[in-house]
Amino acid sequence: MMEYAKDEIFTIRYNLKKDELEYPIQKRIKEKIKRHKVLSLFFTMAVIFCMADGILIYYFFLLLAKI
Repeated sequence: MMEYAKDEIFTIRYNLKKDELEYPIQKRIKEKIKRHKVLSLFFTMAVIFCMADGILIYYFFLLLAKI
């Protein structure tokens, strides 16, 4: 059961030359980002706008505290 999970679900491979485990999921994530440029752009913009919103709210409360 563990061998099936290791090979099929997690796809962890052991590289004898490097003497370490490899996780191909990082490659799959990079491939999905390259394929879905528009979704990546929207996700990046959403993260940036959320951070900007948090900063603006913080400065608004600082302004209210001074009054």
